[in-house]
Amino acid sequence: MNKLKELQTLYKASMERLKQIRKLEGGDLTEEIRLERDGHLELTEALKGKIDKEHLKRHNDNSEHRTDISTGGTDRGGNGYEVRSANQPKDFRSLWGNNPLNRYSWNDQEHGLSFYQAVFSGRHHPALTTRAMTIGLGSGGGFLIPAEYSEKIHNVALENEIVMPLATVVPMRTNDKKLPALDIGDHSSNLFGGFTASYSPEAGTLSDNNPLARAMLLSCKKLYGFLRFSNELFEDLPGGGGKQLTEIMGKGLAWYRDKFFLKGTGAGQPLGVLNAGCVVEIAKESDQLADTIVVENLLKMLSRLYMGSFKNSVWIVHPTCIPEIGTLSYDVGTGGSHIPVMSEKDGQFTILTRPVIFTEKTEPLGDAGDIMLCDFSQYVIGLREEMRIDFSPHLYFSTDEMAARLIERHDGFPLWDTALTLEDGSTTVSPFVRLAERA
Repeated sequence: MNKLKELQTLYKASMERLKQIRKLEGGDLTEEIRLERDGHLELTEALKGKIDKEHLKRHNDNSEHRTDISTGGTDRGGNGYEVRSANQPKDFRSLWGNNPLNRYSWNDQEHGLSFYQAVFSGRHHPALTTRAMTIGLGSGGGFLIPAEYSEKIHNVALENEIVMPLATVVPMRTNDKKLPALDIGDHSSNLFGGFTASYSPEAGTLSDNNPLARAMLLSCKKLYGFLRFSNELFEDLPGGGGKQLTEIMGKGLAWYRDKFFLKGTGAGQPLGVLNAGCVVEIAKESDQLADTIVVENLLKMLSRLYMGSFKNSVWIVHPTCIPEIGTLSYDVGTGGSHIPVMSEKDGQFTILTRPVIFTEKTEPLGDAGDIMLCDFSQYVIGLREEMRIDFSPHLYFSTDEMAARLIERHDGFPLWDTALTLEDGSTTVSPFVRLAERA
């Protein structure tokens, strides 16, 4: 019998004896039985701590053989923990492989409880595993979510997200990861901050320039998802509430991750494209009225998109812009044929041939960023595999409700730190272009 099973067997036996003693508490207990009861209470607490430590030890042992992708080593035969580009799948197994770092799975053959039922019962369950959310601390931070539950939550989120399916995603084993990059540069003088080329006669002197390198740091931030629900609602959910809670948490993660990938400040949260240093802003026309969009706005935005980003670019548009865009057209030919700026085919809208995504998670009509043109392949997301959940039956005790908290870690920012100046020395372009405020 391995150590973990041995500890769990001892814990179960001690708990069974405590149940028997409790049945006797209605009558007179002898001093011997009281001493036995106190001894079993101390033993179960000690066994609980040992069981949690054994779970943590197994988790760490499973992690030791893995190498980081930055070393050039392989990981699980190249299956998992590899950078995923814009056009590659980003479901749980594509990111973390068939044998994820978190190998904790749920198995409760004794009581037949689902993971969520065990967590929300408020009682110790030997199959529950705690993990620290603060690096360096060995306890706290809620319960580690089993891999099969994390997989479902992640995949539900992915199905409902805008940015992550189109972005560059880096699966992370630690909270921080450095990414190498070259300087964006100024094409009027060089490429990549230092690369130049020229023709030279035989034995001529060559220029000595080197591209400038820079380092980017992905540093995971904790996203807390808060859920409040009644005890009756949870008890009435079929199958222990697994499917319903997975849907709620997955869609909730998708909504908030998109919000911060689009307009996060970068202070304790991802840096969204709307606030990035590389974003190019298109000013309104001189005679343009407040809260309007004109054809010239969109054409100028397209002209300032980095040329290499065109095939990956999408329009991000707030729904309040639809009445404005829906009436826009431009004239073609001497006959003055009117061509709508926005068209639709098979349920997919396009503006100037590029796909449109309507979302409330950007700014409303008239504010800067109500319409953006983005190449999300130039946005990087660092994502931790593990998720955790914690709950409190006490916070809303007076209303007979429970509070649950989902914890997930990630970071994100554009791969560009500044816009690119073209060879003419004045025009700047970027993978991210936004329309300025029209007040």
